[in-house]
Amino acid sequence: MLSHNFGQNFLKLKNRSILHFVVLILLAITWGSSFILMKRALKDPSGSAVLHPEQIAALRMCIGALVLFPVSVMAFRKIKKTDWKWIAVVGLIGSGIPAVLFTLSQQYLDSSVAGVLNALTPLFTLIIGITVLRRVASPRQVVGVLVGLIGAVSLIVVNGPGNTQNWWASLLIVVATLCYGISVNTISSKLNHVKPLHITALSLLMAAVPWSIYLMTTDLGQILREHPHGYSSLGYVATLAVFGTCMANILYFWLTQEKNPLFASSVTYLMPLVAIGWGVLDGEAFTVLHLLCCLIILAGVWLVTRKKQ
Repeated sequence: MLSHNFGQNFLKLKNRSILHFVVLILLAITWGSSFILMKRALKDPSGSAVLHPEQIAALRMCIGALVLFPVSVMAFRKIKKTDWKWIAVVGLIGSGIPAVLFTLSQQYLDSSVAGVLNALTPLFTLIIGITVLRRVASPRQVVGVLVGLIGAVSLIVVNGPGNTQNWWASLLIVVATLCYGISVNTISSKLNHVKPLHITALSLLMAAVPWSIYLMTTDLGQILREHPHGYSSLGYVATLAVFGTCMANILYFWLTQEKNPLFASSVTYLMPLVAIGWGVLDGEAFTVLHLLCCLIILAGVWLVTRKKQ
């Protein structure tokens, strides 16, 4: 009986671990594809501007909040008063600010480079966890984060800064990854008792309020009416909002609660592989050096996520 129970528990644990990695890969595919969607929403096939970066960020938050609004209505009364400020942190700092920072940077950086820079998220997650929340990280996890970071930086060096010398655009993504580090640590330390679906719906609703006010002051209606690619750009943003924001945030918050912030944020080490894949399809180069950097990144992910023996 004891061995039978042990066997059942082992299988449950093993299946749970497999599920964690499946979600991690699904998130990598979803978020890794978001950079090319932002690029398509910003410019038409000829390279001419369509939607403004701020409009894309606003639409992303508003569409996401609208899709999950029925959930927000049901979850509103289930949230404690003390939780609202932390949900605001997740919504504004974890979603609202990074959304515009990424779209601003996408005007000057290749989508593959933007995806690689996003791999700084685990580093900020680790630093905030140790310095602010007094979490203890194993030497293996620290080494894994540093190895992944080396791979990401190497990939930036191989790719270069994109088609321009606007390094400030890279700095915008660095700030966005800092915001992600704050958000994921907030979820694990302050909102671990709240359902991921409720966190996603309410945080997006809070982020959408200021963005919707801004959106009404822009020329969005004129762009949709007059630009030949206006509605196709809107379609890219809607796809990004539904899959890259709503669905992905739910899975990401669930993974953060199920495992830990560092494991969940390690998805950003896998995202560059997807972003580079889209870049290749979009005409960007992929060499042996790119492959070597990708292998280094994967080694970092393995060290961060590998269980103790």
